[in-house]
Amino acid sequence: PNMVNATFNQIVHCIGTETDPTFLSSLYRCFSECMRVAGGPHSLPQEVHDAVIEATKRQLQSIADRRKSRAGKPATELADDREDLMLVEEMEDFALEDMAKMLTTLEQNHSLLIAVGSVRELGLHLDQWESGDEGES
Repeated sequence: PNMVNATFNQIVHCIGTETDPTFLSSLYRCFSECMRVAGGPHSLPQEVHDAVIEATKRQLQSIADRRKSRAGKPATELADDREDLMLVEEMEDFALEDMAKMLTTLEQNHSLLIAVGSVRELGLHLDQWESGDEGES
């Protein structure tokens, strides 16, 4: 039990401090898999459960802040970095997806699932921008 708790605590600590959305996605998958191996969400100590929820809240806020910051940039600046921003947004979406899967495993209708959806909607959705209007007058 001590090794299991130490493992979960390390993963939760990493989740709470990770800034790379690709690695964050991996951490959420790792946490979910460890939870499954340990016997499911009911086998988690309450402090681990509470800690992963707090870490998830911080990550949601961080991703939301980054998306709001990007949305506040002029369209011409966004157009210059369109491909890079699309990739960043896609990686954030993967992290949000894995976050939602973990939350659903904890509780089918977890209240943070609404926040995950709201943060996802903050995205620029650059892949939906029309690429055919660049040469038109």
